[in-house]
Amino acid sequence: MSTQTMQMISPSTQQSGPSVQVKRQVVVKTKVTDSFRARAKGELDNELKLIDTQLQQLEAQYQYSLQQLEKVAQQGQNVQQQLQQLNAEAQQKRSQLASVKMQISSEIGNLDNVENGQYIVTGQLEEVLSVHVGDNIYEKLQGAEILIEDGIVTQISA
Repeated sequence: MSTQTMQMISPSTQQSGPSVQVKRQVVVKTKVTDSFRARAKGELDNELKLIDTQLQQLEAQYQYSLQQLEKVAQQGQNVQQQLQQLNAEAQQKRSQLASVKMQISSEIGNLDNVENGQYIVTGQLEEVLSVHVGDNIYEKLQGAEILIEDGIVTQISA
């Protein structure tokens, strides 16, 4: 059986006998064209800019928090634990954002390596369907796909 996950939503009864509603994964594949490549790169570039903005905000918040801790320390209080916690949290967030940034940069590079006409996976959706007594579960749950070209659905295989 494939790696699709089944999740029972609610049992129901229909004229054809008992059935259950299950979810299956539907893979969305997009045909690489010049138009798609330009649009995808634009969206990924926007995501990179958003991450850069988040990094700048993180650094500004970090500097502000450092200043606040310095003020508390000047009053004679021990702020070593708060300082360690602040540094650890900031470093964790920096690492997360850097990882996402590298992944997006890699996706941009991969777009250049895919030839026009090839299909790439651009998403996954869930579909709810009924399974009845007597159905072949393997056929019911086998991979459904939606093929897209320049934003238009060109084929659905269920």
